[in-house]
Amino acid sequence: MTHFDTEQDVAEELFELLSEARELYLQNVIADGKRYSRYVDDFINSHRYINCDSAVCRNCHEMNIHIVKGLLTECAHLIQPLFTTSHFSFEECMELRRQYDRSDPLPTPAVHRTDKVTDAPPLSFGCNFTQEQMTGIVSCANTYHLFCVSMLRVEDMEALFSCKEGFHIRVNNLRHVVILFDALLENSLIQSRWQSVLDKGRFLQSKDGTRFISASSLSSALSVARSNVDSISYSIRKSIGQLER
Repeated sequence: MTHFDTEQDVAEELFELLSEARELYLQNVIADGKRYSRYVDDFINSHRYINCDSAVCRNCHEMNIHIVKGLLTECAHLIQPLFTTSHFSFEECMELRRQYDRSDPLPTPAVHRTDKVTDAPPLSFGCNFTQEQMTGIVSCANTYHLFCVSMLRVEDMEALFSCKEGFHIRVNNLRHVVILFDALLENSLIQSRWQSVLDKGRFLQSKDGTRFISASSLSSALSVARSNVDSISYSIRKSIGQLER
């Protein structure tokens, strides 16, 4: 139908649309296993326009398409049993329309921060240190006082490299800390995303504990450390290079 003169014409087009939706549901979803949401999108998008230039006709058709989409998405629990019966009548179509008009729309799912964390890929340095390697890293960090603790423990570094949620540690000298991570990368012991992981996990704090170290700060410190190599930086690289493989 491409022209509307009465309300009956509008109702009959709605019935035609739902009847065709039923046929495609039985074929595409039931017989062929098509995903229901994909079937709905494909049906709506393939019936969006009519061959008529009348504004009244176009508006009536757009209203019917909106109703069909609402029925297929918000009232699938009503639609699907009717679609699988042997007969779908005009009267059943009108009853569906009445139920749709009287029902409340489905609430929009709330997006919580925890949902985003769950959907995001887990943080990882991509490392798998042996006990000897971890002991060597801790020894290096203690020797050159990389962190603001009297004695760094293996448990501290295990928490850091396993990206333990809530863990953080204050850095004593950021340039030397980034040299440590750069040396680990150079020896293929961690992956190149280490700056991003430290940033997103908020694992490193400034020396005074007032802020977390960002990826841009890590990158800047590494650039300066590489252009101004001191004896401690050299010794850190040497220590990491000697870790047992």
